[in-house]
Amino acid sequence: MPDILIVILSVIFVLGVAINIHEFGHFAVAKLLGIRVEAYSFFGLGPRIWGFKRGHTDYRISAIPLGAYVKLYGDEATAPLEGGSSEEKVGDFLDERNIGKADPDKKPAFEPVPDSELYELRPRWQKFLVMIGGPFMNIMLALAIPFFGAFFYGIPAMPAPIVEFVKASGAADQAGIKVGDRIIAFDGVENPTWRRIETDALVSPDKTVPLMVERAGERLNLTIKPTKAMRGENTVGELDLLPATDAEPVLVGTIEPTMPAAQVLQTGDRVLAFNDQSVRNTATLRQMVGDTKGAPFKLTIERGGERKTVDINAVETAQG
Repeated sequence: MPDILIVILSVIFVLGVAINIHEFGHFAVAKLLGIRVEAYSFFGLGPRIWGFKRGHTDYRISAIPLGAYVKLYGDEATAPLEGGSSEEKVGDFLDERNIGKADPDKKPAFEPVPDSELYELRPRWQKFLVMIGGPFMNIMLALAIPFFGAFFYGIPAMPAPIVEFVKASGAADQAGIKVGDRIIAFDGVENPTWRRIETDALVSPDKTVPLMVERAGERLNLTIKPTKAMRGENTVGELDLLPATDAEPVLVGTIEPTMPAAQVLQTGDRVLAFNDQSVRNTATLRQMVGDTKGAPFKLTIERGGERKTVDINAVETAQG
């Protein structure tokens, strides 16, 4: 029962935020266009229970805690939902204005609202802008949530398809895959992600699948037959290997002209191997270079789709 209550409250909260943002869009556009807003209930529907007035607008909290609403002056289309009609309807205003014209000495019961502030007297394009202000804010909210989520928490990184573990006698072991291999093609797809590899394997139990791996700067064509396994009532294929979660492409960044590496490396080169040993990530490459203590070494790189091996004669290299 508590779980159901939490779900209900969560739905109410999410819908409340979405509706409030939606109504704020209508409110903001109306204010920018100079249209008189009688009430803006930023929390709840129905009769007013608390609020404050700024200018001609009553900012309020309403009795029913579901959503929000904006009431433009004289707009009675949703008056029952918004707690009643306007204090003075447009028709009453027009009657009072006519009384004032007929008898200048007789003052109307309220201060007339200028025609320029009435929604129903505005051009159609302005009414259209007020109407789409709500959906526009919902779109902005939908874009803002992932943007700020990525800004504060980062974007989950998909590891490069480098093998970290191979199950003994499993499908990967029988195919000849080794720890440190980078899968560069799987079932005809070049440079696949781990998710693509796993998905293709799941639907290919006991089916021979071609793949290509990169090992110590060399490319090897292999075949693998995913192991048949049961997940619930479904038959799936498993590769019997695990990815290196810290693996990432190693690309050459800035190169100081004084570095020996500047003679053989270019910005954007992808480092594949160090002394014929596969490179997992930038940190690993830096450690390998540091371990040379100034001794020459060679790098296998990829540039413009072509692979080549270059010799580095000092510890100073490009900054990845």
